[in-house]
Amino acid sequence: MERTLFQSSRFQYTFGPHAPTLRIHPGTQLRIICPDSDNELSDGSILCPDQRQHADGNELFEGNPMAGPIEIEGATSADSIAIRIDAIELDRTRGQTGLSYGHGLLSADQLITRPDMEKDIRIPHHLYEWKIDPAQGVATIVNPLGNRPITVPLAPFVGCIGVCPPWGQSISTLFCGVHGGNMDIPLIRPGTTLELPVFHHGALLMMGDLHAAQGHGEIIGGAIETSGKIDCTINLNRGRRIPSPRLMDDHKIHAIGISADLRDAIRNAYAHLLNWLVDEFHVNRWDGYNLISQAGTITPGGLGGPIHSVAAGIERSLLGN
Repeated sequence: MERTLFQSSRFQYTFGPHAPTLRIHPGTQLRIICPDSDNELSDGSILCPDQRQHADGNELFEGNPMAGPIEIEGATSADSIAIRIDAIELDRTRGQTGLSYGHGLLSADQLITRPDMEKDIRIPHHLYEWKIDPAQGVATIVNPLGNRPITVPLAPFVGCIGVCPPWGQSISTLFCGVHGGNMDIPLIRPGTTLELPVFHHGALLMMGDLHAAQGHGEIIGGAIETSGKIDCTINLNRGRRIPSPRLMDDHKIHAIGISADLRDAIRNAYAHLLNWLVDEFHVNRWDGYNLISQAGTITPGGLGGPIHSVAAGIERSLLGN
């Protein structure tokens, strides 16, 4: 099947009941063009006002622009949709990560703790610039604050992807919920299928916020932010309702939990995973509880904001499937 190139006519800053910019049949393969989190495209151009979501009477935070919404024909609230991430192409050789006071997981007291530090030390306001080298599979900081060079391996993934939230809400693309959204979970990468519940006719899928690399938790408050293209295949699971997002690849399954409290997010993820094992893999509930206690894993998404996402996983080989 030929892959369709999708350049969204308008990019959104909220997940909500917006008019679709593309309608597709289940099974469609797309290549989706994504600006970076600061609205910049690969050629250095910035999204113009006509390409940005407008909200009369409201001031939107214009970060994390989302391509879409994409309406999946026939999708209803009785269904779920499955998005297989086939490939991610980073389409420029630069990225950026912001450092500033009050942004990220660690507090000022945690960042500046040693007695020998100068009393007047300040957390710098600095935009780290990265040189992305796809051929070598690495990114290197161009402007470090110290003398030691820093190079990390590339591991591109989709930071923000979701559908219209329940009850017709509009939720900023800075946040996440049962609809998906800004989960920042590094597992949403090529070879993985993300399953999302449907709350609105057509699902109204949106995605963007590509990261060239990010550690667990995104603790500085940002990843290696860049632009690129997502190759994906979008399918519809008719009559299959799920309570929150799920991830699957050839080796593991993950259930995603979301909460303002990290402990609750972990608890929600494991509870969803346990119910999944019982309902679809026919594992005895109490044996399953013991199994995920001994062999389960957790992968946190972004921890610097007010809402946390966590993926709780288990190896498929342990399930006999």
